[in-house]
Amino acid sequence: MMKTSFVIRCSQFLFAALLLCSAQMVRADAAPGSAEAMMRNLIQTVSASLDQLYKARRIEDQAAIEQLIKTDILPHIDQQRLTQRVFRQYWSQIVKANRQEEARERVINAVVRTYTVALSNYSGDTLTLINVNEQENRTTAKARLRRPNGQTIQLDFSLAKKDDQWDINDMAVDGIVVSLTLFNAIKSVWDQQGMEAALESIGSVDLNQKQQEQKK
Repeated sequence: MMKTSFVIRCSQFLFAALLLCSAQMVRADAAPGSAEAMMRNLIQTVSASLDQLYKARRIEDQAAIEQLIKTDILPHIDQQRLTQRVFRQYWSQIVKANRQEEARERVINAVVRTYTVALSNYSGDTLTLINVNEQENRTTAKARLRRPNGQTIQLDFSLAKKDDQWDINDMAVDGIVVSLTLFNAIKSVWDQQGMEAALESIGSVDLNQKQQEQKK
């Protein structure tokens, strides 16, 4: 039950976070190089790519969507920081075993699979950026997603500046934090079966199958 709940929550978040078409920004004069400008540029880029695929009737083309994700989205995620957040107190063991790159790949592969499922289910949702609170040690962006049926979902992004570039390093939907949810999904596996099984558990998550199981 916990694993199914994790998959559904994670999929809901990523569906919301990536359906960036028809987005409305807080203001049009965001300062160049600011966190708000990064969010605006990300929205515009992904929106244009999605619109192109949608008009070409390729929104369910898995290869095309995966390429969109790798080209337009992943460069704006601090993959190392997100991975560290997922593994938390286990990260030192990952480093000691020299498995950092494998851990990162498994986390990001899970993210890409989730994005692929999310984007192929696009149904005309709109995302409004509410505000960006840019601070030296903690910068956040808040957005609200509205679905065609009127349902709204609160989205929160954690951002940090790295090498003069703003990156997303965590995210939440209606208060459910992605890194924490992933961590909770692997914690019992790690404690009971060890590192190898925990790493494998991330790489073997089948979001599509879990979603179908939830519908039954």
